[in-house]
Amino acid sequence: MKFLIKINTDSELISYEAIALAFTLATFDHAVQLSFGKGSLTVLMDESTRIYGMVQSLELYDLPKAYHEFSDELTKLSPAIQAVLTIGQPTLDDYDTVLTF
Repeated sequence: MKFLIKINTDSELISYEAIALAFTLATFDHAVQLSFGKGSLTVLMDESTRIYGMVQSLELYDLPKAYHEFSDELTKLSPAIQAVLTIGQPTLDDYDTVLTF
């Protein structure tokens, strides 16, 4: 199955659960794409959160770069986080399941 996981929350706990779910699904050979909304910018900026390290691990799970909606705010993120993000919006019809957090 192809999953799109949209994260648009400033809650570290909810973001953690969403990314952990993505990693679990990827471990079982599901295609997973992450997409970060503007609401998640604060957790991605905070280097002390678990999210900061988790997002940098996408490649370990063979996950593609995550989409983002940050535009002008992208420069506020560290280069390590910027490296795992790509601008754009996913096409919803390309996915079997869309989960929103």
